[in-house]
Amino acid sequence: MTVPDQAARAGNEADRPTAGGGTSGLRAVRRAVREATPWLLCSAFSGLLLALSFPPADLWPLAFGAFVPLLIALDRAAGYRMAALCGATMAAVAYLPSFRWVASVTVPGWLGLAFYGGLYLVAAALLIRFFQRQFPLLWPLLAALLWVALELFRARLGPGVPWLFLGYTQYRFVGLVQLAALGGVYAVSFVVFLVGACLAALIIGLGSGRRRGRHAVRGCLMLAGSSALLIACAVAGGHVRGRVMLTEGPVVGVVQQNFPRLVAEIFDERKTLEDYYREREWEVQVTAELTAGLRGRGVRMAVWPESTAPVPLDIPPEMFPNARELGLRDQVIGLLGALGADMDCYFLVGAPAYFGRSVARSVVYGVQATPEFGNSAVMLSPDAQFIERYDKIRLVPFGEYIPLRESLPFLQAFTPIPREITPGTEEVVFSLPGGEGEEPVRFGALVCYEDVFPELCASFRRKGVDFLVNVTDEGWYHIAGELRQHLAMAVFRAVETRTTVVRAANTGVSCFINPRGEVYAELQPLTKGALSAAVQLSDATTPYVRYGDAFAVTCLMLAIALPALLLALRPGGSGKTSGTDPR
Repeated sequence: MTVPDQAARAGNEADRPTAGGGTSGLRAVRRAVREATPWLLCSAFSGLLLALSFPPADLWPLAFGAFVPLLIALDRAAGYRMAALCGATMAAVAYLPSFRWVASVTVPGWLGLAFYGGLYLVAAALLIRFFQRQFPLLWPLLAALLWVALELFRARLGPGVPWLFLGYTQYRFVGLVQLAALGGVYAVSFVVFLVGACLAALIIGLGSGRRRGRHAVRGCLMLAGSSALLIACAVAGGHVRGRVMLTEGPVVGVVQQNFPRLVAEIFDERKTLEDYYREREWEVQVTAELTAGLRGRGVRMAVWPESTAPVPLDIPPEMFPNARELGLRDQVIGLLGALGADMDCYFLVGAPAYFGRSVARSVVYGVQATPEFGNSAVMLSPDAQFIERYDKIRLVPFGEYIPLRESLPFLQAFTPIPREITPGTEEVVFSLPGGEGEEPVRFGALVCYEDVFPELCASFRRKGVDFLVNVTDEGWYHIAGELRQHLAMAVFRAVETRTTVVRAANTGVSCFINPRGEVYAELQPLTKGALSAAVQLSDATTPYVRYGDAFAVTCLMLAIALPALLLALRPGGSGKTSGTDPR
């Protein structure tokens, strides 16, 4: 007997089942791990590509191939349990690093947000595997429709989490982004996913054994068609972009103070109330000094970010609870009045609002909010007189309210922030008076992350606003990623509504985005400064403003109706397709 034969015999004897069957069970586990490993690695690679396509890496071309390894794994891996595991693997690798900035405030919130996003990816993996088995000719199209439908669910279900949608990876691809004027970010997500799905179909076809030739030709045709769609959208988008006529409006100035908001310091029990007042006085003084740097630039309105003013600016002195807060109010009003007299400009200031205990406020999201305070943007005249106020409507879950706090009190563990505020109910349209001989212009204010909700921005546009101003404080997030991810979404809002979006952000990115989706003036993030530019105006009205999420809703209906129709029309009912693996 040769040495190899002896080794083989020894191995067979070692693997022989015992009375308890333990060895055969161990062999089965090893075999399952060996079979699963390639497909889990493919899924992890998909997650890595997707994470790199978003900021901070910002390698947006990778998005077109990000789902390809996962889709191949779903086709080749054994069973739906493995498909779910592949989806979960991709989600963990993609969303944990992409949402890591949330850990600056709350680690449980970071893990919870990544888990929630992962649920949609697992659902996508299961359904796409079903499509691959049942509809080998149409599964790339059905998968793209499904992905858009799931993004729509994620945006609309509950408070909505419209973050890290696939289309947002393309915010630098301005030609393709013009598609958002038709169907919002969902239309861009559809094209990006479809290209990747067709590429995956080609690769799967090349490995299809005896039918390789036929499947490869089919895959080539799918990829050619989706690539042609991508090129057509980009070329047409570039043409449309050039035809968006722009006129110069008033000059607006924005201030970026770069004040960090470290949770450990803010909730430090060693800090006294007097320490808080001194810090806020200093912050207001620095903001005023930065604003003074806009002198001589013809600024018609200066914008201070969210919560820059630490006290309400629209209530009489007798309503303040103590002399220290009244002193803060007098400091802000005094500085604004001096700046207005010097610069002859109006102001939009992020500040809290006081509703008063006797004012009845509607409670949304099923949350009993603190009845006295809101998060607002306040407009003041050059002599620091109150003109109008907008109260934030879309609150940040776990930042400004706890969903289902009374029913599920353990959810408080997802955030260190104990207080809740009351949401606003009215989409206020501000009017900025023009200079001598100039017409006034109308604008809407978006507080904090409200610019991630396209339906809110479209509603403002339908009310006749000429531009949008986003006041936000993102000093909470000192881990890279959030600032540019937020900017990416603002680019889409500008294109969807054909309005300039002016961003005044504490730590950045403060900038001006014109109706074509071009960032034409910008302050670098995490720097102090003041920036001014003329607002670029367009009178174009987009299909997205008229019809909202009609494209995404259509994708949802097709993702449901097409498979049902195809199964109903199939000879012999809804059984398996000839030549496919029904696992």
